[in-house]
Amino acid sequence: MRSLHGRSDWRGHPARRRVTAAKYFVRTLCMPGLHGRYLAFVYGHSRMCAYQSRDPRVLERHFHRYVHQRWNRRTRLKSIQHHYRFALTRLPSALFDAVYVEGGASLGSLDLKDGSQLRLSLRPPISMGCEGELCVQLDDVNDRPVYRIVLSVIDDQPTIAIGCIQGPDGVGSKDIVRDLTRNMHGMRPKQMMLSLAYAFAQHFGAKRLLAVSNAAHPLRPVREKFQADYDGFWLEQKGRDVGDGWFMLPETPHRKSEWEVPSHHRSAFRRREAMRILAEQLLIKALGAYTADTGVPRAKP
Repeated sequence: MRSLHGRSDWRGHPARRRVTAAKYFVRTLCMPGLHGRYLAFVYGHSRMCAYQSRDPRVLERHFHRYVHQRWNRRTRLKSIQHHYRFALTRLPSALFDAVYVEGGASLGSLDLKDGSQLRLSLRPPISMGCEGELCVQLDDVNDRPVYRIVLSVIDDQPTIAIGCIQGPDGVGSKDIVRDLTRNMHGMRPKQMMLSLAYAFAQHFGAKRLLAVSNAAHPLRPVREKFQADYDGFWLEQKGRDVGDGWFMLPETPHRKSEWEVPSHHRSAFRRREAMRILAEQLLIKALGAYTADTGVPRAKP
């Protein structure tokens, strides 16, 4: 009954909220033992308890579409609980609190070619999200999201599952990405985000990096036009289609050396690499020992 209270994620007029509550109650009856043990896990950890007060959706994310279309409720629940067991034991306590209790951890800034900046942060799941439990995000100086990748740690190996890699949408989005790529010295933002996912995986010794396919993405059935071509990007990154809606990415990313780049492009290549390396360092430093003021120097254009 405790999980029925304080449900800020149940929106609308009172009658609609009562219907939502009734649906939740019926769903819990379909898996009373597993769901009950999960609630005991959440309420039994002070940090998880604080997190669910901010985002009560974590109490029932497994009842809705989540990460992979073909996952059933049991698999969703198991994956979510794996992620938070991992986060509670492997993330610095201050970082867990900043991300999940306070709503985001700022990791530092990257200076772009035109003198503007991007800010790197770790965020909790997107509001009412279904693509994973940890968001690595680039924001502009006005704290507007520019690009993000969303991942979860889904088993004890550990395995990292990528459920989302997303840039701006709407009118002018292609122009925004083109301008951002130019200001990142030719580095595509989604390439930067994938590099950060690799840095996360390598820091924790995760050798399996799975990425959801176009067909298995949970939002594909509810969007008239699913714009992202995940399959094409995973294949470009030497990922293998391993069936059941997953691509297995290489254990380490393939990267060109400076000598593989034409001489007249090497200066831009070095700047791209410096930006990528600094972004990874900002992330790794936070994963090792997070403080609110990282004091890490910024990349120069």
